[in-house]
Order: sequence, then structure tokens, then C-alpha cells
Amino acid sequence: MTHQRLEYHRLIRTHLRSAYLLPEEKIDTLLPRFLESLQALLHNLEQALETGPQENQTRSCHALKGALLNLGLRELAAIASTLEQNCRNPDPQFNSARITSELKEEIQKII
Repeated sequence: MTHQRLEYHRLIRTHLRSAYLLPEEKIDTLLPRFLESLQALLHNLEQALETGPQENQTRSCHALKGALLNLGLRELAAIASTLEQNCRNPDPQFNSARITSELKEEIQKII
């Protein structure tokens, strides 16, 4: 595991312990599922941004933002929130492809 992945997992574990009062054994069980879900949500977002109507794009951004917040990853959730806001009110100068790529790159460090 890379240093960045270890650091992200440490942050997530700390959040799950403090926010949800989960014991380590439960976190060990749930973390792989959370990471699989995060990967699926990222894939859904990419698909929606490529082909989906605006409503699907907004919904995908919102779901990813929620998953990131549930894991205590506020900085990444803020990026997803920015994407969500742009899906609701598109700005032609906003580079959603670049932002999505950066978000994907960061999430890949976690999963």
C-alpha cells in the first residue's frame, strides 16, 4: 500500500470510529465495501458526465459527494460539490473534465 493510500485509510478509519462509533472489527468488515461503492460511484459519475442528461450528472455528483462525506473525506467531497453545482448551473468556462479527472486520480489513491 502506498503512503497516500495508508494516510487516506487512516483518515477514514478515524472518521468511522469517531463519527459512527464503529469498532475496528466492524471497520475492517465495512471498509472494503465502502471502497467498492466509492469506485462504482466514480464510474457512474464518469458515465453520466459523458452521456447522461444534466439531471443524471447532478445526481451522480451528489451521490459521490455523500459517499465521500460519509467517509470523512471533506476536501474531496468539496470537489464533488463543485462539480454538482456546475451540473445544476453549467458554466461554459468550467472544466468539468479536468476536475473529474483530478477527483478520479485522488480517489484512485484511496481504493
